[in-house]
Amino acid sequence: MTTNGLTTLAKGDSSEIVDAGHLIVRDQAAWRTLWSAHAGANAQPPDVDFTARTVAAAFAGERPTPGYGLEIVGTRQEGSSLAIIVAEVQPPRGMIAAQMIVTPFHIVSLPRYDGDVRFIDPSGLPFRGDAFAPAPSAGVTDSTAVDRAFTRAAAEAATASTTGLEPNFAAALAYLAGPFSGILILLVERANGFVRFHAWQAILGLGGLGLLSAGTLIFSFLTLLLSPFAFTVMYRLSELIAIVWVVAWAVCLIKAFSGSRWHMPVAGRYAERLAARHP
Repeated sequence: MTTNGLTTLAKGDSSEIVDAGHLIVRDQAAWRTLWSAHAGANAQPPDVDFTARTVAAAFAGERPTPGYGLEIVGTRQEGSSLAIIVAEVQPPRGMIAAQMIVTPFHIVSLPRYDGDVRFIDPSGLPFRGDAFAPAPSAGVTDSTAVDRAFTRAAAEAATASTTGLEPNFAAALAYLAGPFSGILILLVERANGFVRFHAWQAILGLGGLGLLSAGTLIFSFLTLLLSPFAFTVMYRLSELIAIVWVVAWAVCLIKAFSGSRWHMPVAGRYAERLAARHP
């Protein structure tokens, strides 16, 4: 869809980039790396003619419920700079929504522009998505520096897995036997951050859910002599957590094999931090 010279390349609420940020991309190599950070290592980016177009991307970071959104609504010339206007959408007041983390984003192409670019909100203030690390990269600029996820994706793409397997295959194997396979992969993997992230997520996420389900089941039997009702409630809760474990296991396995860096609530954040540490 093209509006005011802007062509939407992708828009939604499920980006792999979980930190707020914005980027300008001006060449094909940088575009592939950004798309890998956004959509997964094996995802193919939409075609862009960089002789005539420039890519602008805005990411809102993690939001707690559906209903949040992000839109690049237009551009305007401000002296020697081009201002890209980004509007954030919030869910209506009183809206009932599932407690599910979303990561809104909007990626557009615009007529080729090689000058200075600023990202602003509709009121003219700087767009607040500024979670960046100071790491310059050819073909990419923004009002501060390059997004951490972009830099991380470029590093991981150039780093082989020390397991001897393809990174996405090794990452999927980390989930095969839940936290136990995660521990085994983590002991072998010394270099690739993508594989280490999934191994840590298997340990923390699936391991945590497994412990919670087992603990609830044990507690339900402890309440059996006190209250049949309490036993029933705790037993059903244990069953529900077990079902959540199976669903989370299947999603993590599929996402890892497809090259996606999908984050489990809470556990995903801690897995990121631990994976970033050198073994």
